[in-house]
Amino acid sequence: MKMRRIMLVFVFLLLIPYICSLAIIGIGYNALVLHSSDPFRTLVGALTGAIIMLAIKATVQRPLNLLAGDIYDSFLQQLLRFFSIRRRPVLEIANFFLDLVLCTLATIFIRWLLPLDWIVGTSTGFVLLIMFISTCLGAYIEYDNLSIDAELKKEQQ
Repeated sequence: MKMRRIMLVFVFLLLIPYICSLAIIGIGYNALVLHSSDPFRTLVGALTGAIIMLAIKATVQRPLNLLAGDIYDSFLQQLLRFFSIRRRPVLEIANFFLDLVLCTLATIFIRWLLPLDWIVGTSTGFVLLIMFISTCLGAYIEYDNLSIDAELKKEQQ
């Protein structure tokens, strides 16, 4: 697979949905929690968000492993490994704490950026639309390599 296609798949299938997930966590927290600017409540919301991010990362393991097999650039391999949850326990814990920090920043940034009317209103729909379009584009670009259809056809032959 060419490096340009790998980068497109990485951006559309992993990076944009990851940022959208952080935004949804921030929006959901600020829309649901009264007095969301309290530091303890923000930490609890970020902890919940980090657990959700861990679950989200579990769903992208197969495409991640397929992409990582085609990359020879060490920086990109490390960037892809950020999304991997199948690593040494120390790195998994570090990844969890990084997600905790990013979820904390997302909740604060959303609260700072958007007024409460937008947070409670239509902001989640726009973020979900961006995530859906991005995921569709990423899957379309590399459907042949990321689908299990190719493996099933090989097994049947």
